[in-house]
Amino acid sequence: MDQTEEQQVERIKDFWAEHGKGIIAGAVIGFGLFFGWRYYDSAQISAQNAASAGYQQVANQLQQGSENALANTQQFISEHQGSQYAHLASLQLAQYAASEADLATAVTALQQVVDGSDDNNLKAVARIRLARVLLAQQQYDAALANVQAEVPSAYQAAAAELEGDIYGAQGNNQQAREAYQRALAADGEALTPALELKLNSLATS
Repeated sequence: MDQTEEQQVERIKDFWAEHGKGIIAGAVIGFGLFFGWRYYDSAQISAQNAASAGYQQVANQLQQGSENALANTQQFISEHQGSQYAHLASLQLAQYAASEADLATAVTALQQVVDGSDDNNLKAVARIRLARVLLAQQQYDAALANVQAEVPSAYQAAAAELEGDIYGAQGNNQQAREAYQRALAADGEALTPALELKLNSLATS
């Protein structure tokens, strides 16, 4: 081995003596992070699958009117608070409660979605359903606040029509007429067949 090769070997030895532990430690950390993220992703997927299965279970219980369906759904919502499945379960719970004339429970469930969901479409559905329940309770101001809130264009027609219903229930025919006209002109297809009949009846009143 000539002198140049010996010098290169010595430099390599010196380099590993100085930096070898750091390189090995970095490699270990890198592998640890890689497998840590793999484990995290796997845990996330497992949690999502469990939440999905749990949602399907409580949704079926509500649909079938099973014993303890209400309590089981409320427990599921509490355990998965803030998740998309919890919000979907709240919508199902509200529908079930309203069908059982438990309007207070329906209001609470729908308000949770309005307050907690980041999904504008889901929030719009909850607002419109909440406004219907509040209208049934004759809480007109609260109902109006929900239908007058900003919603995606697909829900504007339904919100405006319901706004007309609320004004009509209060005897405010002019405001009801204006709301129905906005509903006819608005985007969205969630209009009831009776909308034009409502508008025509106000035109003759």
